[in-house]
Amino acid sequence: MELDIVDVSDDPLVKQLIKYSQNESYFTFNGYFFPGTFKPFVQRLLDFEVFEDDIFVCSFPKSGTTWTEEMVWCLENNLDYKTSKKIALDERMIFLEFSSLIPEEMQAVVPDTVDLAKNSPRPRIIKTHLPFDLLPRQIATKKPKLVFVSRNIRDVCVSFYHHCILLEGYNGGFDLWCELFLKGYAAYYSPIEKYLKSFFKADYPTDKIIYLRYEDMKKDLTTEIKRTTAFLGKEIADEAIPDFLDHLSVKNFKKSPTLNKEDMVESANKHCSKEISDKTGFIRKGVVGDWKTHISDDYITKFEDLEKLVYEMTGVCYDLQ
Repeated sequence: MELDIVDVSDDPLVKQLIKYSQNESYFTFNGYFFPGTFKPFVQRLLDFEVFEDDIFVCSFPKSGTTWTEEMVWCLENNLDYKTSKKIALDERMIFLEFSSLIPEEMQAVVPDTVDLAKNSPRPRIIKTHLPFDLLPRQIATKKPKLVFVSRNIRDVCVSFYHHCILLEGYNGGFDLWCELFLKGYAAYYSPIEKYLKSFFKADYPTDKIIYLRYEDMKKDLTTEIKRTTAFLGKEIADEAIPDFLDHLSVKNFKKSPTLNKEDMVESANKHCSKEISDKTGFIRKGVVGDWKTHISDDYITKFEDLEKLVYEMTGVCYDLQ
């Protein structure tokens, strides 16, 4: 597959992103927006070796990824809460392309995550935010299980905004962030409508991919746990569900250093070239409808138009509260 790589750093809107965040250049790769640091990694990611017993947890950023990761890891590891409390989630489940998104000076002190994932003991559970059409090519032939979680785009926009303040030093304000998000220039992996279509319209065996929605998990996590358990070919006793629900609660995530990614946040803040103005932590609220406290009436129509486009492209719609 030939990659179409375009330098978009001179786009007026992208120049605003560069001004207010830590990256100095941006490119699109087959239409997906990434910082310049991604460019040296893209071929390695496409060529990454895949095994049939791999499990990939996939999502657009801030769609319930960490929540889903922990659920999948626990189901695959007999609800081993003891290990979960001792070893950080990012060590138990490698974020495949993380090294491609961080500044070069941070790359020098953080282990190469492509190599870490490559050398992880099998069966591997691997986290990625890559769109379906930029996933490792061997996925098409090895057909590992994919767990895909998505979320309504308004809450994604708000959560991604706080994420980029916390980890990228973004300080351009929310209105500019909305413009970036709506135009497909929000930090990385954008545009979201193209991203969602890549998974919902993927040519992939239906027994090898499960589609989860954040809003469904918030509404009835027990049902989504049972769906995921069956998909993974595992079992969970009914009497184990209450403790599992407590383990997967936002309250537990916020107080758990291994799940709230305190080490990663500290490292990112240390190496970020911009001052960090948001110290709320990686796990924020974990609610549906937080967009109401952020998105002004001036932008509602634009988000409604994008939601209609997402529905036309995917056939999927989301609860907004």
